Amino acid sequence: MLRSIEEGTDYANRYYLPLRQAIVDFCTGKGAGRTRIRQALRTRALSLGGSRGQRIARDNENAFDVFEAEFYPRIKKFRRSLLGERQQRCAFEGVMLVGTPHLIVTDLDDRERYVFLHASLWDDNDLKAYLELLSFIVEQRFGAGPEDLWCMNLKTAKDVKWRPSKLTRSRCAKAAKLYAQLLKAMEAQ
Repeated sequence: MLRSIEEGTDYANRYYLPLRQAIVDFCTGKGAGRTRIRQALRTRALSLGGSRGQRIARDNENAFDVFEAEFYPRIKKFRRSLLGERQQRCAFEGVMLVGTPHLIVTDLDDRERYVFLHASLWDDNDLKAYLELLSFIVEQRFGAGPEDLWCMNLKTAKDVKWRPSKLTRSRCAKAAKLYAQLLKAMEAQ
């Protein structure tokens, strides 16, 4: 079951990788080269999907268009990409969290922001838990607060309205502890 979850996570991560790479290229080039970047996005997406390639390409292109129209104008300066960086582990309730936002930018208010490009259809509770854990990583790794996490919903073209929650953090902590116990029990066998 754990292997199945990990394989599903890998697939989900690859599904929107062309999008994330295209957004980094677009921001790095300060919005120049859109046609070339969009074509590279399409080529990468088609290569992932076999029979599903057209759908993957369409989903990636649609999300890119939303980013370009709705979010890019609100970025004052692209700071750096976190894609492909060696990810440091953060200890959380007996498990090691691995992950990072996708980009670091400066917004129009001159605030440094840690961008999570959200393009998938997730349950609201799953997204809240993910953002809670991602804010923990941002705090531990970058010394920034949860308000510095910027979740861009590339399906709805809106910022995800999320605030840290003691209840959500507590639920994440309980789940992490149970997961750590499960791993320990499996290792003992």
